[in-house]
Amino acid sequence: MELLPLVCLCLLSCSGDAVRVVVKEGSDAVLPCLISTEVNLAGKLFVWRKDDQKEVFLYDGNIHYNYGRTGRDEQFKGRVSHFQDQLQNGNASIKITRTKMDDSGNYSCDFPRLQSQTSIIELVVAVRVLVKEGSDAVLPCWISTEVNLAGEVFAWRKDDQKEVLIHYPHSRTVQDLDFQGRVSHFQDQLQNGDASIKITRTKMADSGIYSCIFPDLQPRQTFYIELVVGAASKPSVTTIQTDDGTVLQCEVLDASPKPKVEWMDSSGNKLPVKDLKETKRGDSYDIVLRAAVIKTDTFRCVVTQKEINLQTEAETYATFNGSNTGAIVVVCVVVTIVAGVVLLAVLRALGCITLNCKYSSRPNPTY
Repeated sequence: MELLPLVCLCLLSCSGDAVRVVVKEGSDAVLPCLISTEVNLAGKLFVWRKDDQKEVFLYDGNIHYNYGRTGRDEQFKGRVSHFQDQLQNGNASIKITRTKMDDSGNYSCDFPRLQSQTSIIELVVAVRVLVKEGSDAVLPCWISTEVNLAGEVFAWRKDDQKEVLIHYPHSRTVQDLDFQGRVSHFQDQLQNGDASIKITRTKMADSGIYSCIFPDLQPRQTFYIELVVGAASKPSVTTIQTDDGTVLQCEVLDASPKPKVEWMDSSGNKLPVKDLKETKRGDSYDIVLRAAVIKTDTFRCVVTQKEINLQTEAETYATFNGSNTGAIVVVCVVVTIVAGVVLLAVLRALGCITLNCKYSSRPNPTY
């Protein structure tokens, strides 16, 4: 059984003895806790807590919070489960579904009867902000309308390394060279507990996990935002001659987030898909879309990324000079209809209106 793929962003890092799990808001998070494959935990006791206060999950033999045990914190009711079939392998991991910003924090996995073994996992639930390259991005961070941040210190960091912005009392700020001249906060909103920032002229390299930290508040508070600066390379279009006729090919490379790719004629009608291939590489996608040409026209390959409100396209002119199946069917139907009409006309001329033709002589009319 594979647990880690359930962690949506699949970003794990170690800091000392702590493991960091990063997921986007609304996804599921697996918090790993493994003692030893030689220890069967089916009859043991282990407890999960958040920030050393909130009861997240408790297992004691066959009694646990999902089976007859009460006392779990309201925040986690109906959202936490363990892996029953993995207990015999010393695996006490849990899964938190539908994660929320408030779920961020330090979790402890404690085995009080096993020489007090404890594992520490930091869960980071990040709000995702999607923008297209070159546009501005606002990264939200609110504490409370009752907290005036004008006289407080707060810091923004990217991937726990680069100093994006550090705010000191009296409006002094410090920035990393990569962000100088591109990052600002909302001075008039500090009094409302708003420490949000705006990054202008975003670049693909700006994508990452940003932390908004309040080191002097008690308790210390940190919020996380995932910034995704997306773009789809201009689609590459080609015309291919095959045994079935002329085929249009549209190729989109390194697109993030995943785009929708369509072929359209000059009237805006969508062409039926002949072949579609999608390849995922990390958070990016390579897409190749093919459609058959059934008429001479100008065609457009349209690439749409709704999440970042971006649409790009490329066009090509193609003539119908092949034997595409669709066209053949149409031609055959037309020929059949015409042949039927001609045959019916011939039969009428012969005086044979039905298949059961009867030739009989009629007396000349008498006047």
